[in-house]
Amino acid sequence: MNSPSADASTASVPLPEGVRLEQVHGVDALLVDTPAATAELLLDGAHLTSWAPAGEKDLLWLSPDSAFGERQAVRGGIPLVGPWFGPGRDLAMEVKHGWLRTLRWDLASAVREGDDVVLTLRTPEDVKALAATAEFRLGAELSVALTITAGSRPLELEAALHTYLAVGDVREIAIHGLEGADYLDNTRGLAPDVLADGPLRLTGSTDRVVDSAADVTVTDEKSGRRLVSTTRGTTKTVVWNPWDTLVTGMADIPDTAWPEFVCIEPAVAKDGYVALEPGRSHTSGVTYRIER
Repeated sequence: MNSPSADASTASVPLPEGVRLEQVHGVDALLVDTPAATAELLLDGAHLTSWAPAGEKDLLWLSPDSAFGERQAVRGGIPLVGPWFGPGRDLAMEVKHGWLRTLRWDLASAVREGDDVVLTLRTPEDVKALAATAEFRLGAELSVALTITAGSRPLELEAALHTYLAVGDVREIAIHGLEGADYLDNTRGLAPDVLADGPLRLTGSTDRVVDSAADVTVTDEKSGRRLVSTTRGTTKTVVWNPWDTLVTGMADIPDTAWPEFVCIEPAVAKDGYVALEPGRSHTSGVTYRIER
């Protein structure tokens, strides 16, 4: 069923079995329901807010206090960050994390490949600074790819897949794969440091830009599962949770909700940015699976 508020370009794209266009949270979204998985993808921001493979709880955390709608940055799921990360490499950008996540995207294609659904969204043609496509393969595994093409001017690209992973209790998880890596600690003015050789366990407010694009596994014993991510085209991994010390200053996260998620973000950022000449493209991607 097509939503009456959907753009004509989006509404004209045929949807395969298991995909429908409806309104959720008061905004247009593509809803996926197949034998392999369920998912929810907002057209605003090309923002995936839910993916649950058959028999599993959702991989993604979504804040019950999030804003939705035009030019709103949704809190949770997988925000698409770019064309800069945080305040930018020179720390001068007033709009944090760029404008891709607050842009209305168009549906370019929707196809069914077995039990997988592949949804491709693109930025509108009137956006001249760059062109971007976001591809979501939704099945027993989740694969996300963000491709950004520079416009008429060179682009020093920063981008990230700002994934909020749902966990039983962030104080009890172990993060494997980043052992011994250098990082910048954003809770200490981007001070350089080195991770320990063992699994990373969070004990307080954490905001680290880790110099690693390795596979990451989150062992979540409270939920009885492992969350495994494999990246491509990235240079950094950001690990973030506000903890009780910072969450009180965030209007779109309940004060008691911070233990429910951890952000582990594949990124090209800081000195790992990508220099693009006009018309050149770069793709960042990640694949997730849930293991018991």
